[in-house]
Amino acid sequence: MAEEKKDAEGTGGYFKVSDSVVEVEGDFQPQFLNIKDVPLLDVVEGLGLKPVFGEKILLSFVHMEPNSVAPMHSHPEEQIGTMIEGEYEFELNGEKRMIRKGDVYIVPPNVPHAARTYDKPCLALDIFSPPRSGYREMMEAALKKQAEEGNQE
Repeated sequence: MAEEKKDAEGTGGYFKVSDSVVEVEGDFQPQFLNIKDVPLLDVVEGLGLKPVFGEKILLSFVHMEPNSVAPMHSHPEEQIGTMIEGEYEFELNGEKRMIRKGDVYIVPPNVPHAARTYDKPCLALDIFSPPRSGYREMMEAALKKQAEEGNQE
């Protein structure tokens, strides 16, 4: 039977006292990354992604150039996003709204949505659960291409 963890003092039960190091089994291991080291995946003209994978969640830094479009689409994964820099027009289930720094949008599974920039670039952060299917394969292909190009120099 697992030992019950105690509440960390003064946290109202939000934090539980834990060992500072634990043994992690399997391929999914703790790590630190710098987003500069994550390859940019070109999706469509003017739109690139830098995906960071967890086991059950995907964090995607979305870079859009001025006058770029993420066409109307839907997917079975949940999505929550926020704007980090710049702005874009986001259409969600037929409603359009300008998304600016600090705004958050929530996209349930299979709900149609799209985005477009105007005269400024933007950087948004999208979170998917579970990870979007196909993104991991896109990342592996980009890393392979990057390695091949590096070997040719």
